[in-house]
Amino acid sequence: MIENLACRRFSRMTLGHHVNMLELSNCIRNATQHTAASFLEDLTTTKETGEDEHAITLSPALLADSEVGRMEGELDWDEVTQGIVLGSFFYGYWITQVAGGRLAEMYGTRIVFGVSVLAGGVSAVLTPLAARTHYGLLVSLRVIQGLFQGATLPCLFPLMVRWIPPYERSRFIAYILFCNNLSITVTLPLCGVVIEALGWDAAFYVTGTLSLAWCFLWFSCMYDTPTQHPRISQEELAYIKDSLESMSGQSQGKRPVPWLRMARSLAVWAILLCEAGNSYGFSVYFSYIPTYMKNILGFSVQENGFLSALPFLCRYLGAVAAATIGERLLSRGTLSVITTRRIFSAIAMLGPALNLLVVSFSSCDALAAIVLLCLGFFFNGSISVGLFANRTDITSNYSGTLSGLANGFANVVSFIVPLVVGALTQNQQTLAQWQKVFWICVPVYVLCEAFYLVFVSSSIQAWDDLGDEVESGEDDEQSQALHTNHSSGIEPVAKDMVMS
Repeated sequence: MIENLACRRFSRMTLGHHVNMLELSNCIRNATQHTAASFLEDLTTTKETGEDEHAITLSPALLADSEVGRMEGELDWDEVTQGIVLGSFFYGYWITQVAGGRLAEMYGTRIVFGVSVLAGGVSAVLTPLAARTHYGLLVSLRVIQGLFQGATLPCLFPLMVRWIPPYERSRFIAYILFCNNLSITVTLPLCGVVIEALGWDAAFYVTGTLSLAWCFLWFSCMYDTPTQHPRISQEELAYIKDSLESMSGQSQGKRPVPWLRMARSLAVWAILLCEAGNSYGFSVYFSYIPTYMKNILGFSVQENGFLSALPFLCRYLGAVAAATIGERLLSRGTLSVITTRRIFSAIAMLGPALNLLVVSFSSCDALAAIVLLCLGFFFNGSISVGLFANRTDITSNYSGTLSGLANGFANVVSFIVPLVVGALTQNQQTLAQWQKVFWICVPVYVLCEAFYLVFVSSSIQAWDDLGDEVESGEDDEQSQALHTNHSSGIEPVAKDMVMS
């Protein structure tokens, strides 16, 4: 028992060291792209930030007013051009979600993730030059950057299936994948300082260079499977193998994806719709908190940069706390896997919904609003134990593909949010209009979570082991996989819940 515990700790430390640095640099870069693009927008507008319809598409509140004043007019772009530039990253980003996860299943996370970050780092460094040359060149660069970076998150799930024992996956998600929230906490104020001291282009140079430096460590230290790692201890290797021995599909990624069976699986749709609902609410929290704080709560731009980072720290802490509690409940047999997924998903979805309701009635009480927004983010961290961990409950062979589909749904929803918020708040920056923004989030959260609670599954689905048989039309009743993951508490595979 003592040796196993030691191996568990060492396993988390080893893989966490590799991937945590990647996630930090990657999300530092992503946060900077958003804030710097908004900064360019502030430079070119001749109106006050709060009156510009594009000012609320992404967080613009990182810069001191004096810096904006000094730099205003460097890039002479009208509002339409600004909107194209701001959205161009996402034109490419959503396209490669599924492809990134699938490529990682087939060829490994090491090459897919590494190349994605490398391309993103090069693009970040080239961004100021492209912006000063012509906005069309910048749009092209950001589309390419989005294409590469769209693969980053989905391709981590095949890595998790191959490296992380089932009980520890919630912690992996919380400590590693949720480091983007921790990095945002540091990046938002840090980029404000860098821009104030060195100019807007320095934010791209600094974060892009950090990403490129990180790539050297990634390719030097990272391996796709434990058996490939030349420096892994025999104790750790044995522990991981024993923990994953009943999981299927560890080296079967090149089989065709059973698209039709996945499309008919209610367990898959539960994940997709819950992801869409979470994305809608999170987009409101992430993209519009700074604008709400500035226009309604009356904070200065410089203060906003620091205060808008606090909710992301709370989300990270919430994920860590939920993962720790959830892991203990599972390891002690207190709760089943499916009950754990339901409880923590409900906390992650209904908690923020309730907080948005309370925030909408907090009037202009700045302290109360900030506390409630941070509390909503803390609750949402529980999604690390619910929705995110559930992706590997129902499939081991296609966890990257499923993650890409889920992220794709989330990105489609994120395109809708600016349209809704813009329609409600354009030239109407009032508390009443922002209340409507918050109220709309509540039924979205509740309805999507209700569907998830009804149709969520903790069992490996039959289509996960069907592969070629399903696509060639064989009767899936003859191909049911009846394996049991005793180490994770996952029940035997049952007949898929499918839509008729």
